[in-house]
Amino acid sequence: MPQIALRQTVRERLASGWLFPAPHKVWAGKGTGHVCVVCGTTITPSEVENEVDGPVTVWTHLPCYSIWREESKPYDGADGTDRIDLGDLRQIVRERFANGTLPVLPHDKSWTGRGVSDLCGVCSSPIFAAESSQEVIGAPRAHTHLVCYRAWLLESIASRQVDERPSAEPHADDS
Repeated sequence: MPQIALRQTVRERLASGWLFPAPHKVWAGKGTGHVCVVCGTTITPSEVENEVDGPVTVWTHLPCYSIWREESKPYDGADGTDRIDLGDLRQIVRERFANGTLPVLPHDKSWTGRGVSDLCGVCSSPIFAAESSQEVIGAPRAHTHLVCYRAWLLESIASRQVDERPSAEPHADDS
């Protein structure tokens, strides 16, 4: 496949979420017969094979990885979940509870599945199709990154516990 066509294919796959942004670090070695995620052809033992660890492990030819990496530059940092810790995400959830843009989860019913090429309901960053994501059952905007779901769930539990506490009743003055 010509380089121009490969670049266009990578751009389209990144935009649709079918392909996650290429990380900066990969493992390289002799080809082992895996199929290249970029061009779709087998990586032979005479070629350099890159093992790319992301939401899933995929393999690429060296030139294909170079194209993928270059086309991924606009997406660097797009998925904020790899740069935000759980504490920061919990703060985002608390702020969104306060301004009414995120509901408190009524329960912990959810399931883990493949990414949905959608925006995360918590951090609003893309969920790529190759990633695992969490889908909350019965909640609007229910798809999240796994770590974002954890922050949402923890803050929802804390919020429900505060709501369930009995309020202090005024005591009569005995004097």
